[in-house]
Amino acid sequence: MKQHAQAKTQPTCNSTVDEEIIKEAKAGDDAALEYLINKYKKFVRAKARTYFLIGADREDIIQEGMIGLYKAIRDFRGDKLSSFRAFAELCITRQIITAHKNSHQAKTFTAEFVHIAEQTHI
Repeated sequence: MKQHAQAKTQPTCNSTVDEEIIKEAKAGDDAALEYLINKYKKFVRAKARTYFLIGADREDIIQEGMIGLYKAIRDFRGDKLSSFRAFAELCITRQIITAHKNSHQAKTFTAEFVHIAEQTHI
């Protein structure tokens, strides 16, 4: 947590600082996790703004993006070539797209079920 105050004065894309804070968050430092979530919250909102999910409001999409961010923090490995921000963007995007696919499949299943029920008079 000691670096969090210093990190606020650093540029927002400083991946070295992010990697150190991620290590702290993975070690159970709740303040480090909260710092990362707050730091990337606007990024998640901006990413979510580019998607539309049928039957969901904007906050649902943002929530899916936040789940993606949490997974990025959990799964990030600093030994890979990508920065945390690039990895987080990928995780956030995949989470939103997966939610969209699941939402679409659920609606398709429901519509198909209703159609079958009407045919068999259930």
